[in-house]
Amino acid sequence: MGNALAYEVFEEMKEDIRKEDFGIYLDTWDYEDEYSHNDIEDARSKFIELANGYFRVNMMDYEAKEVCENVYIFNKNTGERLYN
Repeated sequence: MGNALAYEVFEEMKEDIRKEDFGIYLDTWDYEDEYSHNDIEDARSKFIELANGYFRVNMMDYEAKEVCENVYIFNKNTGERLYN
């Protein structure tokens, strides 16, 4: 269940990057009516893996990290959180 959610949000993130409109990903509050907390946590882990792999392959200076039950994209060089 969590993997399908991770792939869905991953596609959303790729579109956000194209628009340079970074957001908060997999916030527990946004999904807890439809998914268990375990599914959301699994999705977060998978999403981070997918996002960071995508950034490596595309040589992007971004890094996805979990912070307080959310995932944010950070500038890998400066450590700055990218959020609009």
